[in-house]
Amino acid sequence: MRILFLVHDPITIPLGIGYLASIAIDLGHEISALSLNMKDLTDTVRKTAPDILAFGTTTGFHRKYSEVVKSLKEATGVLTIMGGAHPTFFPEVLSENSWLDYAMRGEAETAFPQFLEALDGRRSIGEVGNLLYRENGQIRENQILPLVEDLDTIPFPYRDLLPGANRKAVFCITGRGCPYDCSYCFNQSFRQMYSGLGKYCRRRSVGNVIDELKELKEENTELQMIIFQDDIFILDHEWVREFCRKYSIEIALPFHCHLRANLVTDEIMGLLAEAGCISVKMALETANPRLRKEVLNRDLSTEELLNACRAVKESGIMLVTQNILGIPTGTLEDDLDTLRLNYEIQPDFAFATLMQPYPRTKISEFSKEQGLLSDGDYIPDSFFDDCILNLPDNDRRKRLRQLFALSIEFKPVRYLLKTLIRLPLDCLYGFLDKLWKGYCIKQREFPYKLSFREYVSSMLTYFRSRYY
Repeated sequence: MRILFLVHDPITIPLGIGYLASIAIDLGHEISALSLNMKDLTDTVRKTAPDILAFGTTTGFHRKYSEVVKSLKEATGVLTIMGGAHPTFFPEVLSENSWLDYAMRGEAETAFPQFLEALDGRRSIGEVGNLLYRENGQIRENQILPLVEDLDTIPFPYRDLLPGANRKAVFCITGRGCPYDCSYCFNQSFRQMYSGLGKYCRRRSVGNVIDELKELKEENTELQMIIFQDDIFILDHEWVREFCRKYSIEIALPFHCHLRANLVTDEIMGLLAEAGCISVKMALETANPRLRKEVLNRDLSTEELLNACRAVKESGIMLVTQNILGIPTGTLEDDLDTLRLNYEIQPDFAFATLMQPYPRTKISEFSKEQGLLSDGDYIPDSFFDDCILNLPDNDRRKRLRQLFALSIEFKPVRYLLKTLIRLPLDCLYGFLDKLWKGYCIKQREFPYKLSFREYVSSMLTYFRSRYY
């Protein structure tokens, strides 16, 4: 069977697709991939002649995928299946889109092979776990399969999906699940969905991760950097200690990972630095303790945030902070305080997003209770784009987000900030923000080397995409 995966772009090929591609190859299927934004996409799909077109998407960005895949379906008649976060939390996506043949919820490493067996006639479609499908005009929803508790049993992801894809810095994930319950996250819903179906927080063995990276190094002579995508890389300190010992000897490549402030210690930062960690991302979210604890459900003190940032900077690792503006019941002054906290910390790069109260999250329900959000409100493609909450000073908050990183780096912007956010220069601010963000991502967060041609190509892809 010929399986065509549709992905964002050559920069951000999702790991989930890589895992499913690897499984499909092991089962003897032919796989290929195309970028959502490529020219002549419809003609290329016709030439590829896939038996099925598979894609995964987040909520908000699902509209772009839906627009493209609907067109492909109408032009070619290809069988379509959607996976990822959107159908996981919004299974009604199948009933809302007549062009969509199937949708798959949750983790798919066990369910997707069952689906392929059903298409081959070796299994009933009603026996495929996690699947949504139509039968006699009715939507059917199959049972959710148990989680794979031993992540070492899952084949390593296949990464050579697209010609010209980034081979110099690759994504890797060492575990799944997060024990925390931030109000803006789907973690609570995902845990409920899998209640009684296996251990939620799981970690691959250090040996399994090292084996994957050794294989990567052997197959990819261009490899310069590893980007670990775990929600919290340092969740288990003993695991981190073992990882750092083995990684520094057997892999010895620069890497990036994500932290949580209450888990940061001087010892752990020293180990990460010695192992080759060159940049980390850590969420501050807001400077306001009430918003942080009562609204975002992040029980972190300002002292913990400051101490964690100090430990990162003293280790010599580049610090990237993540911040949220437009938090329900917060004010413009609260957002400015968050910026001032970053002035104090002086991260190497600080980016801000606008609060997106995704449906069926705690923050969404809270926003409705506060009269800040109506049912059916539009969710933007990206949390960089817009704020849908009915908040005072929304226009100024959007401009503050655009100028957030620039004001930390460039003092003239900082001194003029309150005047600048009153001026309707959104297009200019947006362009400067994206330009600066692109520079910091490439030169500070992920500073691997590119040829001039590769650099130009990646910049064009970056500026064309609304995903960043």
